[in-house]
Amino acid sequence: MYNEAEQEKKFVKIIVQQIAEKLHIEDPKQLQQRDYENLNLLIQEKTGINLSVSTLKRISKNQFQRIPQKNTLNALAQFLDYKDWYDFKDNHADTPVAKRKSRRLNFKFRKRVLYIPATAIVVALFVVILLNSKPAQSYSEASFTSRTNVSSGVPNTVIFDYDISMYEFDSAFIQQSWDARRRAEIKRHEKYSTSVYYYPGYHRAKIMINDQLVKEIPVYITTNGWLSLIQNPENDLVPIYVNENCISNDQIYISPETVETHHIDLSKNNHATCFYYVNENFNGDSDNFSFESRIKNNIDEGALACQICEISIFAEYGRHVIQLANPGCIGSIFQKFGTEYVMGTNNDLSAFGTDLNNWNTVKLEISNKYVTVLLNDEKIYTTTYQNSNGALKGISYRFAGSGAVDYAKLSDNNDQLVFSEEFE
Repeated sequence: MYNEAEQEKKFVKIIVQQIAEKLHIEDPKQLQQRDYENLNLLIQEKTGINLSVSTLKRISKNQFQRIPQKNTLNALAQFLDYKDWYDFKDNHADTPVAKRKSRRLNFKFRKRVLYIPATAIVVALFVVILLNSKPAQSYSEASFTSRTNVSSGVPNTVIFDYDISMYEFDSAFIQQSWDARRRAEIKRHEKYSTSVYYYPGYHRAKIMINDQLVKEIPVYITTNGWLSLIQNPENDLVPIYVNENCISNDQIYISPETVETHHIDLSKNNHATCFYYVNENFNGDSDNFSFESRIKNNIDEGALACQICEISIFAEYGRHVIQLANPGCIGSIFQKFGTEYVMGTNNDLSAFGTDLNNWNTVKLEISNKYVTVLLNDEKIYTTTYQNSNGALKGISYRFAGSGAVDYAKLSDNNDQLVFSEEFE
């Protein structure tokens, strides 16, 4: 009779193709290791579920003997903005590759089922599909709120108040943000859980039951002015805060000498320096603004070989990201606007390769979700995106090694200055 497993595999093939297209990759077979690693992070950021790189590889290459678990399929569907796997299939029932091969069914059983009305067969098959493709359970009665222990600054302990006592489940967690490494198990009859946030930002904490996203709430961890930190290569979950004044000579910069004082071995070439500004002064509409900054990542001043620089503009529901690099390393960078993610592994991002030993002026203009990127007053990239990130919340810079920022300016869509920093 009708093979439901074969039908599920066809839906898996459809969703793999659509995810590849979302990543601007025509053929899923072109996915490379870095693509899978980036996809892992994107799915975590969107759904809160951590699908391992090996799992993503097996699914994309159709190398699985049994249908992937429902939680895995739900995560893939939610990444494409569907409620769950059931919702995805319901919206793709008429996709050509998903249609059943009815000719084979009729041939095999023609003599035995001629007396059964065709409508009865259709109804029976529909019931089989429905029973084996249940939508995600509703947890609408669960409650989930948060409160911070201090008004601003990091580290910052957040107290989560929750109530999931009305449900039976195997496991439940609270996850700080998109990063699945930052999750803590919670118990059915307990009401409180605390979590330490080491990075500022506009995080979206999640409560999860049986790996299903139940509720999501914002956690706004702000800074008192500029925060300087070093990403510790031994433990990137807990950064090293730089208390020394990093603003001098009209720039913000962490020197290699300062890095060494924090017991980082420079010869390993695996650390990063970062600057965060996250508070109410950096505000506006993430779909309509203009941002300009001047940065450099000089080899003689402590940059690592690829000189990768990243500017992240935080908003309520995600972030815009611009990365620059040494022209020889453009295959290692990516760009992200809204939910659109473009990787250098399979896209030509050569325009984002530049001489970072000197100052470079980067300008990002977004008008009604239409993106324009200018580098040193030359237009280098345009694109559009669909899903809004909401209100602006802050900014960060990340440099491979030691890099510097000369200034930062944010204007609204009427060209009115909202935020300005000259580091004087």
